[in-house]
Amino acid sequence: MKTFVIFFISIFIYLVSFSQEYDPYTYQDIKPKSTLKDKIFFGGGFGLQLGSVTNITVMPEVGYRFTDKFTAGTGLYYMYTSISAYNYSDNVYGGKIFSRYYVVPDFFIAGEYESLNIADYDLYTGYYTGGRIWVQGLLLGGGWRQKIGEHFAILTTLMYNVLEDDKTPYSNPVFKISFIY
Repeated sequence: MKTFVIFFISIFIYLVSFSQEYDPYTYQDIKPKSTLKDKIFFGGGFGLQLGSVTNITVMPEVGYRFTDKFTAGTGLYYMYTSISAYNYSDNVYGGKIFSRYYVVPDFFIAGEYESLNIADYDLYTGYYTGGRIWVQGLLLGGGWRQKIGEHFAILTTLMYNVLEDDKTPYSNPVFKISFIY
């Protein structure tokens, strides 16, 4: 009898130790509290084009998950461009702030505000003026997240720069593929 009681107590302790906590009023599982490590994510994108026109782009970012549906963060932007036919090269650099709201689990709407430093040129002649200017951009759009594992995902985003002007270093629409972890 003593062995029988010890056996049932052992089984009970085993089951209780692996069960999840639940709210006795709603009978739903209580989710464990998220840590700062779970809330912060890193990611970004990169691009490479080689040939008579060379573009090398690096865009790292860091963000914070405020809720399961809303994330926001900041990032850097660097692009090296070289056009051999015109003996032209430039380094474009800057930063951005962004936010994403997940309308449904893997589809989101997004917004980015960026400020990029570019070599200034005359719009009529196309010649470099010798100075540098800051160009602002406000990109709005949406995208899709493809999860690969628990923390890693690929983001495909289509955006439109509503502040595009003649000196913006890219044209509308803007298509991005980036990674987050």
